[in-house]
Amino acid sequence: MATIKESAETDRAQELELIINELEELNHEANKKNIWIRTKWNLPNQKAWNLGTPETPAQGPHSLGVEHPSPAPHVWKWDDIEKYLLTLIDLCPLELTERQSVLLANPAFGLTGRKVTNTMRIAISIYKQGDIAESHLHTPNASRTIISESGGYTIVEGEKMLPKRGDLVFTPNGTWHEHGNNDEAPVIWADTLDWPLIDFLGAAWARSDFENANDHGNPTGDFSKRYYGRGGIRPLFDAHPRGSGIGVTPMFLYSRGDIRGALNDFRNLDADPYRGIIVELVNPLNGEPVFTTISYRAQLLRPGEETLDYRHTASTIFFVMDGAGYTEVDGDKLAWERNDFFVVPNHRWHRLVNTGSEDAVLYSYTDEPLLTKLGHYHAQGRDASGALIDLQ
Repeated sequence: MATIKESAETDRAQELELIINELEELNHEANKKNIWIRTKWNLPNQKAWNLGTPETPAQGPHSLGVEHPSPAPHVWKWDDIEKYLLTLIDLCPLELTERQSVLLANPAFGLTGRKVTNTMRIAISIYKQGDIAESHLHTPNASRTIISESGGYTIVEGEKMLPKRGDLVFTPNGTWHEHGNNDEAPVIWADTLDWPLIDFLGAAWARSDFENANDHGNPTGDFSKRYYGRGGIRPLFDAHPRGSGIGVTPMFLYSRGDIRGALNDFRNLDADPYRGIIVELVNPLNGEPVFTTISYRAQLLRPGEETLDYRHTASTIFFVMDGAGYTEVDGDKLAWERNDFFVVPNHRWHRLVNTGSEDAVLYSYTDEPLLTKLGHYHAQGRDASGALIDLQ
């Protein structure tokens, strides 16, 4: 026989159930007026990032649901990517596609998302001999990571660059730029853009009316290196504005030789236990990341090297420049090798392992600067014993 307390609790539960149903009906009516009534049953996740796996809120028939789902860990294999690129270049001329490229789509977003994280997009392009993307400008920041041995050419604000494999070419927001290939062999590069972020903010747009652009002069092809390529030294006599972007790098070409040279110089030092030997490409005017929204990095994992468990509030996309290994994300292994791409979403415990007998070099693109500027960047790690450490 139920006690008085148990009977009261049952009555209260039934009363709350009736109220919930009424609230849901009220919400259904309000939805028609584009109004949403907040209830316990349609709250977004409110569990702190560092307290474990986010809870899925209870869902009523008129619940808000998840407006911006979190990206999933995923690896894109180069064999799959290359197959579609080579098919595309044979099948479809530029006048039908504008860009002969494929976009990496995170499975958590579906194909309509066309993004890897909520802030970054990766588009991999192929250009055969004679292909040209004529001069254009857009507000999202962008970069090219050269995958093929030759990278064709890119002209940014009048500076013509001839990058090679592993070089990075930057086209900050508000810079006029064009691409093309004069070589016999096709060239392939990966574009990394903050387009999803800028689009979400309603600030993404593009122009192609170059004839109406302001004259940016004709800097020599080695302008970036000559002006800004000496560490610790910057020119004060000539501001030389480069596009209309604010807080972005004026140096447009960063070479693989310099990047790998730095990693090699540091290889005999003690590595970061969570990231290996790691360097960051920076704006030579202020030492900040090249963009305020994306940081570009390169890290060296020596043969057999493993990092400790690490997680942070930023999302990171990786490109495998050299080597092979795997990344363990929340206990699941993502195996990778040369030219593969993989993503580690924010908040996920992960560690990196070089399984080969050669160096593994990973390029990475992370929205950490954005989170830092907003005051929401945090990081945690585990030491060798598994003890939790607040890193930042």
